[in-house]
Amino acid sequence: GGGAWRLAGPVAGIITILFDLGKGAVPTWIALRWGLSLPELIAVAVAPVIGHCWPFYKVIRLERGGRGLGPATGALFALAFREVIPAYVLGALAAYRFRWLPSVGIVAFPLGLILMLLWKVPPERLAVAFAVMLVVLVRNVGLLWTVVQTRGRRLPH
Repeated sequence: GGGAWRLAGPVAGIITILFDLGKGAVPTWIALRWGLSLPELIAVAVAPVIGHCWPFYKVIRLERGGRGLGPATGALFALAFREVIPAYVLGALAAYRFRWLPSVGIVAFPLGLILMLLWKVPPERLAVAFAVMLVVLVRNVGLLWTVVQTRGRRLPH
């Protein structure tokens, strides 16, 4: 989403963000409605994130895909919308303040887990949310390390 926004402008960016959100939300929502087991639900929720981060056509060329924030956010919205939306609002404010889109996830993911715990989201949904966030963390650990090393003076795109 953020890459499309930078390269093609806000209309393309918004359309891409909506598709990325749907990529994570729709299968997760369907899996919840079908009452899949916990391992199946985790697989369904993390699959779009993994596919976004490491798409096959890029992996075979030793490249990476996106950061996974869009499909992860969609999956989290399907799992616990009421609990994670305040975390995303604060994350969006941080992104606006720092002019750096990954701030959304850096703020929203841990805060979203805390709110899910406080507001007593079922443990199965919490486990799925954690798995989704873990995939995004694995994909973005290098980016986060750069920010830590430079104390935020260098914010990679």
